[in-house]
Formats: sequence, structure tokens, C-alpha cells
Amino acid sequence: MKIIPFMVLFNLSFVINAQTTKTIKPRPVKATVYLSGAEISYLETLNLPIGNHEITIEGVSPYVDENTISAYFKGGIVIDTKKSLRYPEPPKNPTLEDKYSKYINRISDSLEELAYLIKDCTNKQSGFQRERTLLLNNRLIKGEFNRDSLALLKSTLDLLRTRLTNIDEEELLIERKVSRFYKTQKNLNHRKTYYQLLQSEGSPMINPDMYNPIYQIIVTIETEQAVVGTLNLKYYVAQAGWMPTYDIQALSGKDKIQLIYRAKVTQNTGLDWKDINLTLSTSNPAIGNTKPILSEWNLYFGYPNSYIDQLNSGKPKAAMNYNNNMNYKSLEKKSIHLDSIEVSTDDEGTPAIPVFTVNDNFLRTEYEIKTRYTILSDNKAHNVIINNAEIPVALAYMAAPKLDKDAFLMGKVVNWEDLNLIPGAAKIYFDESYIGTTSIDPVSTKDTLYINLGRDKSIIVKRQNIKEKCKEQLVGDYKVVSKTIEITVRNTKAISLNFEIEDQIPITTDPNIKISMGENDEAAYNAITGKLTWKINIKPKDTKKVRFTYEVKYPKDKFIPSL
Repeated sequence: MKIIPFMVLFNLSFVINAQTTKTIKPRPVKATVYLSGAEISYLETLNLPIGNHEITIEGVSPYVDENTISAYFKGGIVIDTKKSLRYPEPPKNPTLEDKYSKYINRISDSLEELAYLIKDCTNKQSGFQRERTLLLNNRLIKGEFNRDSLALLKSTLDLLRTRLTNIDEEELLIERKVSRFYKTQKNLNHRKTYYQLLQSEGSPMINPDMYNPIYQIIVTIETEQAVVGTLNLKYYVAQAGWMPTYDIQALSGKDKIQLIYRAKVTQNTGLDWKDINLTLSTSNPAIGNTKPILSEWNLYFGYPNSYIDQLNSGKPKAAMNYNNNMNYKSLEKKSIHLDSIEVSTDDEGTPAIPVFTVNDNFLRTEYEIKTRYTILSDNKAHNVIINNAEIPVALAYMAAPKLDKDAFLMGKVVNWEDLNLIPGAAKIYFDESYIGTTSIDPVSTKDTLYINLGRDKSIIVKRQNIKEKCKEQLVGDYKVVSKTIEITVRNTKAISLNFEIEDQIPITTDPNIKISMGENDEAAYNAITGKLTWKINIKPKDTKKVRFTYEVKYPKDKFIPSL
């Protein structure tokens, strides 16, 4: 009598500690898309008893990075996660011959019915051809009766025209039917031949998906009590990304512009994202997060004019212009050791190679999209709306006539940091007409974001040298070059315009070259960059001029190009 309770307890303990397996096929509910790569999230409610459980999630992306898989289950402990795959089992085939025969018989019946339909259409076409011949060979049409019966002739011609038109229309409909019948007949014959070949070879019926692997993630969970909880699964894939684009819509006389912030999302993860919640992030998990460690910097004696010395004492390189339109200053290179690897750095210890970067607040920006989207795994760009906002803007015309003779309408935006923008291309629409393209580069701006709204041909800008005030002369051992430049702006509009003109005089770091500024019509002058800026207001149909003069003095035995 005491053995029975002991056996019951033993069996109960075995059941409690047994490991259970479960296979689920959830769909992704959220995708956080980075500038390069994406994190895909799943949520699944599970009812788990006490013990260890192996949960297999099928239908995940084939490009899962196993190191990035994370799983969380409230009420239990996630012991392990791993990536796996399986192949579908081939179909069992006890009556394969009968199955093929059934398919072949059905196709044969369809082909027989198609043959009757084609024959019926052919008979109707023959009937229409005989009717057309009978009508055209009518004795009245051939003129074998007296011509004094005009009414009879007219009614006969009307009947002939109407009936021939009907015959043509009905024959066209029959030709379309016959064409469709022949296409169906061809496909059925191909399918019949396929099954007959399988039947003759005795091979199993081929399923196109039979050899496609099913990708899995296996999550092992331990629960100390029966629990109903939600499994939260995430993983990273590299085959996705997004890039920003903008639409700028401006109207005449308005102090606001419409800024439509879009994202072009692409993904080729092998998994369609259907009706998914999207979050767009400007960070990049592919970039390493390890802080570099400075090793010892040992000085040692070397040989003069060695290759390493030439590298360390090299001249500054010229500024470079990359596709993101960010200009980098010339950097003086020096050598340090970084993790036992010698690299070239600037004076602040950062790599001297220009790299596209954004500051910390941009790197951490995330846009949660309120609308759900379906993004197919087709590697095509899918447009996603991030934001649509009206932005206060101050409109002003600007010109740099030394480089371009046209005037540009610019929008000046303050407090642009609240917009959370990142560099991208923009389409410009002014008064509901497409103007062209520009770029938005908030990374390089400071207090004001300038948005280029396009050229305005109705403002005429002209830049010319005043010949009588441009001269070269020798003064002792020096050559002195003096130049006076005049800029003319004509406003052909019927409204007053705020206008900003930019120009420059040369600068130098050579102590043998002396540059002096002359008259400049009250321009704002930056002695470091040599930039001149005039801010003027031009009345309707009015013209304004500004002048500036500069002088360059250098040894007469030297030559300065482009002066």
C-alpha cells in the first residue's frame, strides 16, 4: 500500500522536470531600421508549465546574426538562444501512381473540353466568312438590277454596312477567345507531360519549396511554476537600411515653409515585413563601441631623412570635398601608437582621414512612425513619412557673383535643432511648381540653418572689374597689384527685397606677400577668411551697386597664379 504513493510521486516529479518542445511561427511586429541594418522584434504569448521548454521560432530571416539574438520571457529564465535550420520532409508517397493518374485524367478532361470550345469557335468563324461572301456577292450590290430604285439600293447598302460591322466585331471576339484557349491548352499540355514523365520514372512529385530551408531560432526557457507570459525576441540583420529625403514647399509672401521629412527604407532580409511598426534610428550598431586605449609613446633616435621622418614632417594636405558636401580643413599629421597600431592623427588625436560623422544627439535620434507599413524584401526603396511640419522661415536673396551670376532665394531657419534633421537631399517646390534639388546639412550649421529654395532669374547680378582702377606697378623690389571690383544688383520685381551679397579678397600665410583692404562700401569684412558680406535692401525696379578695392604686394621676381 505504501508503494503506490511513492510511484505516483516519482512519476509526478518526472513529468514536472521533463523538457517540452513547441514550434511557433509568429510574424515580426516591429523593425528598428538603422542607417545600415535593422533590428527585428517578435512578441508571442506562451502558456508554459513547470520545467524546461525548447521554443522553436520558425520563419525568421536567413541572415540572422546569431551574436545579436536576445530573448526575454517574464515569469521564466531564458537559458539559451541559438540559430538553426531544417529542411521540409519529403511527402510520403504510398499511392503516388494513383495521384499522378488522377492529375493526368483531370488535365486530359480539360484538354478535351478545350478542343470542343476551339472547334465551336472555328465553326462560327466559317459561318461568318460564308455570310460575308453571300452579302458581297448580292446581285443588287453588283448592279445587276435597274438603277431607278434608289431607295432600295440605299436600304441595301445600310443593311450591308451594319451587318459587315457586326460580323467584324463578332469575329474579333472569337479570335480573342481562341487565343486564350490556345494558351491554356499549351500550359495544360506542358503540365500533362510533366506528370507523365514523373509517372514513367516513378520519382516523387516535386514540390518547389521542398529544398528551401526553414530558418529557426531556438529559445530554451526554464520556469519554476506554470506561467502565461510574453516572449520578446529580437535579432539584428545587416541587409536593411534607410536614407533621409526632404520635400520643401514654399509660397510667395509666406513666412513659413512646409517641410516633409521622408525616409527611403530598403530591406533584403528574405522576410517580408507586413503591417509592421517601424522605428527609424540614426545610429549604426555596426560601428564598434570599444574606447581606444593609448599605449606608451616612446621616443628614440633615428636616421635623418628616413621614410618615417618624411611622413611625420609632411606638409598639410589640401581640403577635400566629399559627396556629403562637408569641407574638411587641412590637417597636420603626426604619429601616435593606438593599440600597438601606428595611425595618422590631427593635433586633437582624432584620425586625420575625413570620415562622415554626426554629433551625439543626432546619433541617438529615433523616429517612431505612427502608421504601420508593409516593406517587402525586394531591395527597393519604400517611402515612409517621418514628419510633416510648418516651419517659420525668413526669406532672403543671396548671391556670390564671383562663382555664379544668379541670385538664390534662401530660407533661414532658427531653432532648427528641434527638428531632429540629418543630412539629406531635398526637392524644392515654390508656388506649387518644381524648382529643383538642394541639400540639407544641419551638421555643419551653427545658429541658423540655410535652405536653398532655388534660383531667381528676375534678379540681375553683374560683377566686373573697374579697368581704370585695376593696375600693376613696380615699387622698388616689389610688384603692387591693385584691383577694384563693382557688383551691380537690379531688382525687376514689384516688391522690395532683402539682399545679401558675398565676395572675397585673397588671404595668405606667406610673410613675403602683403594684402591690404581698401574701400568696401561698409561690407562686413572677415580678415581671417577674406570674406566680404553686404546686406542691402533693394526697392522695386531699383538698382544698387557696391565696390571694394584690395592691394597685393609681393617680390617682383615671384609669380602668383590666379591673381
